[in-house]
Amino acid sequence: MKKLAIGSTLGMLLAVGFVTGEQATANTKFQDVQRSPMQETILALNEKGIVSDAQNFYPDRSLTKAEAATLLVRAFKLPEIEPTPSDDPNVVKKHTYEDPLAVIDESFTVPSADDITDHWGYHYIEGALEVRVQQVEGEQYLPDSPVSKARWVEMVIDTVYGVDQSVNAVEKAVEIGIATAEEATDTAPVSREDAAVILAKLIENPDFKVITVFATSDIHGHLEPYAPTEEASEIGGLARMSTVINDMRDVQPNTLLVDAGDAPYNTNIANLFEGRSTIDVMNALDYDAMVLGNHDFDYPMNVMQANAERADFPFLSANTLYHGERPDHLDPYYLTEVDGVDIAVIGVTDDESHFYTHPKNVEGVSFVDEFESAQATVDAVKDESDVVIALSHLHGDNKVLPTVVDGIDVEIGGGEDLVAFPQIIQDTWLISPGKHSEVLNQINLNMMGDDMLGLNFAHIFMTSNLEEDPAVASIIADYRSQLDGKMQEVVGSTSVLLDGERQTVRLKESNLGNTIADSLRHMTGADIALQNGGGIRTSITPGEITLQEIYAVLPFDNAVVTAEASGQTIWDTLEHSVSSYPAAAGGFMQVSGMSYTFDAANELGSRMTEVNVGGQPIDLEKTYTVATNDFLTGGGDKFTMLKEDATVISQTKSFLRDAFYDYLKQHETINPELEGRITVLNPVESGQ
Repeated sequence: MKKLAIGSTLGMLLAVGFVTGEQATANTKFQDVQRSPMQETILALNEKGIVSDAQNFYPDRSLTKAEAATLLVRAFKLPEIEPTPSDDPNVVKKHTYEDPLAVIDESFTVPSADDITDHWGYHYIEGALEVRVQQVEGEQYLPDSPVSKARWVEMVIDTVYGVDQSVNAVEKAVEIGIATAEEATDTAPVSREDAAVILAKLIENPDFKVITVFATSDIHGHLEPYAPTEEASEIGGLARMSTVINDMRDVQPNTLLVDAGDAPYNTNIANLFEGRSTIDVMNALDYDAMVLGNHDFDYPMNVMQANAERADFPFLSANTLYHGERPDHLDPYYLTEVDGVDIAVIGVTDDESHFYTHPKNVEGVSFVDEFESAQATVDAVKDESDVVIALSHLHGDNKVLPTVVDGIDVEIGGGEDLVAFPQIIQDTWLISPGKHSEVLNQINLNMMGDDMLGLNFAHIFMTSNLEEDPAVASIIADYRSQLDGKMQEVVGSTSVLLDGERQTVRLKESNLGNTIADSLRHMTGADIALQNGGGIRTSITPGEITLQEIYAVLPFDNAVVTAEASGQTIWDTLEHSVSSYPAAAGGFMQVSGMSYTFDAANELGSRMTEVNVGGQPIDLEKTYTVATNDFLTGGGDKFTMLKEDATVISQTKSFLRDAFYDYLKQHETINPELEGRITVLNPVESGQ
């Protein structure tokens, strides 16, 4: 990570002893405390890198807010965070989003306050603010304001126990022996010496340890930085993430790195190598474990097995069986010891994962009940572990797991694509770790002996000002070079933006969805075409369309099929497709050769109000030919009516992207518009 060069300024002089300032030899170090009874304490903090070498410590000077942040970050291994300033003065700082359609934009990465951007300790300050042990006052941080002794004690307690855990700071300070009740309620400014003493009472306790757990989730093959919207700056990238992780490992050897599922596939650079590229990069980052998500079944079991054997870390899933048995390449849990602390990492996978992939990919695969498997696995490891971490890829059931399974200390829940602060659910800390390598989650477990006192948590966004790890960047560049040679073929062009954003294809009519559905009818000659919005993964900008863009839009190996279905089955299919609205569900249908209207205000099961085929009301008794994909006719996304009530009459060897490719080749330049194929009555904004 880039470091701030500190000059000989007033700010530097005020920071002497906390940041690199007046360099001192061993004989001249901290001359102003050489006769102090606290000299050994200050030197001990210096040995740990918490207090930097300096000629003087200024023990009687009041501790400032910025100095407090510096001590906290260094002592408790909090992240140093470097924001990226914005040219827009109206950008409001954000830290979380709880709508899976939201994206990381500059509001997440700008400085937290105007008065810290040029401050010597800005990266420490941002770290303390991200962990929420300090706050911005109005729009200002006030870095040079004095900190009271009571507030300093509170900051230390908040760091140790976590701001999401409701504790009495005074009681806890007395309990762990860092302050008396009188000291913990003293509102006078705390001196630098007294602050150091309070801190040292905990840091010098041999039973106190900090274990750092780094977590990712839902990477979906995003090895490289990407722009989540047309307006947004590039975010993410595993080469940047490697730099952040390695910088922390340099000062904090007690680390784990885990992933909560859906890592290997779903981008061109991942799919064309069947996930090998992702696994190679994860090996370079030195992951310790990952759990299987539903998208880990986007390829057949032999591909998963090859990737598991390629990986230098275990693939976890306590509830995935193959032909009735746990396959050799999957483990229910991973046991490790970190600085004398025994940690169990268990893995549990959504037991409905077979609904979300091609049926052929899960032939022979079965999923045991996720909750029963999780409890059995916790019971199996609890006597061997001090801390139990669950890697769960359960989507909405992540929040249910702690209510039905006892003994999980920390749950890292994948599949929801949320960037949120931790929640405590029945004594379990639930972490929502985001997506697409946009954010690294740092979870610091604060231990006293074998007991976890609490944790602190930070999002570290992978911004453009972070340097890339050259070794990881080289691996990615090699795969990119192989990919580019294949993918630069120009297939056609578009004069308009082809909108494949999640908030479009999963909620309303899309001109890209229309075009893809049209390409299915063009290939098959069917009466209508149905394309699930979840299979459309990104947009295409105006101009030439390359093979690379086609793969990005349609990354899944779903084959084109033609089925016969009654009007009633088609109606039921559309009814199911809108059942999750306004949630942006992947089963929302884009169509061709037909149109439909639904009322979002109606009860589930009664939302469809009108369906037309070829401009005429659908005949519920008539049999129609339907072009779609074998994911849907196999019952994917819970379209059981297409599996049970429709009859496949033609199974092609062409994938969806092949139909799209052929269509573009024959039409050269396209200019698709919205045609009223989907009408939503009483629409609701996503997230409401």
